[in-house]
Amino acid sequence: MKLLKLIIALILSINLGFITSLSVNAAPKVVEKVAAVVNNNVILESDVNDMLKTVKASTDPKNLPNDKLLRQQIIDRLVTENLILQKAAKAKITISDDEVTDAIEKIAAENDMSIDELRGKLVTMGVSYSVYRDRIQNDMLIEQTQMNEVKHRINISNKEIEDLAKNIAQQPTNNIDVKISHILISVPENASKQQIDTATNKARDIVNRAQKGENFAKLATSYSNDEFALKGGSMGWNKLNELPTIFEERLIRAPKGSIIGPIRSGVGFHILKVDDSRTEAPKTITVQEVNARHILIKTNVLVNDQTAKQKLTDIRKTITSGTTTFESAAKTYSEDPGSASNGGNLGWNLPERYDTGFKNALTKLKKGEISQPIKSAYGWHLIQLIDTRKVDRTALAKKEQAYRLIFNRKFTEEVQVWIQELKGDAYIKIIGEEKND
Repeated sequence: MKLLKLIIALILSINLGFITSLSVNAAPKVVEKVAAVVNNNVILESDVNDMLKTVKASTDPKNLPNDKLLRQQIIDRLVTENLILQKAAKAKITISDDEVTDAIEKIAAENDMSIDELRGKLVTMGVSYSVYRDRIQNDMLIEQTQMNEVKHRINISNKEIEDLAKNIAQQPTNNIDVKISHILISVPENASKQQIDTATNKARDIVNRAQKGENFAKLATSYSNDEFALKGGSMGWNKLNELPTIFEERLIRAPKGSIIGPIRSGVGFHILKVDDSRTEAPKTITVQEVNARHILIKTNVLVNDQTAKQKLTDIRKTITSGTTTFESAAKTYSEDPGSASNGGNLGWNLPERYDTGFKNALTKLKKGEISQPIKSAYGWHLIQLIDTRKVDRTALAKKEQAYRLIFNRKFTEEVQVWIQELKGDAYIKIIGEEKND
């Protein structure tokens, strides 16, 4: 069931691209009825119908509107995907086959399955593995494009980080997770008074209907203009501090079941439903640092791997026999200019700071032990572990957490603005509608 829910979530995600015909490397399709035109691309009726069938098959009927409203939501979803994929193609953003394979292996591992078992599960659900790969690739492509296009818009000051980290440390009870559902009634850029009034009235009507007990998921699927619409508006669990500020202020004391809104933002009107909440207890974070030293021999056209390894083997023998000390050998032989003069000492660091090969060898050593020659991206090393210590990094971890929360909050806000701008700059024609969007 966990895997089934995961696959359904992936299928319904805005980033999964049911429109595999929009993929840069997709094969040409036989000409058929067009549902929408997006700049120089088209969305086919078959794309819309395929998604319509999947949504109906994977969603509780009581959460779905009539076919007309659902079809409109699906077309809007496919239009957004199309625009982002066009942007990806223009920016020459690609996702390699190896990256897709890694992502699928991770999905399988998270569900305690092998790739072959995942393939089998997909077959029982009527989904071919090649189509599944295409969907995962489009998901990753869209995520990467959004990150590339939006991250440069985000500015985070040291004061913002310090203030939030201090708040997290001093008021741990405010470190709340909330599970919410969301409806966005979008307002175009440079909207007229009539457009704003129409959106305002629509948002207020939805709030009234939700407060009277109407199915919120169905309302979201019917009317929401964001990427969560086809999931009944569900945004899942989020840290309160990483949601847009205008949400946080209204959610901090809202009890479960609350309907909040309409809340006005730069992209439209937001309506929220509190599905659940929980408070995270304060934690102390300790990490293990290592104090180590090394001797580095670099390879070049005159010194190959075998030569470098043998040289370090000989040096190691002189150290372990007591003929010389590690410090003296490092000063004499090490080719690391940053540490050689200090007897090879690297100081206190987290093991993660080092190259993978170096780190793996270092973490296996006992205090005082000297490694055999090991290879890293920089050359060949002898490593000695001098000491280890536990360090309280709670304060630093809270700063890192604060940065992530602020970044996620601003990213969420900016993605909505960016998508609105994409639509505003595009030619979009929904076949059967009398006006262009």
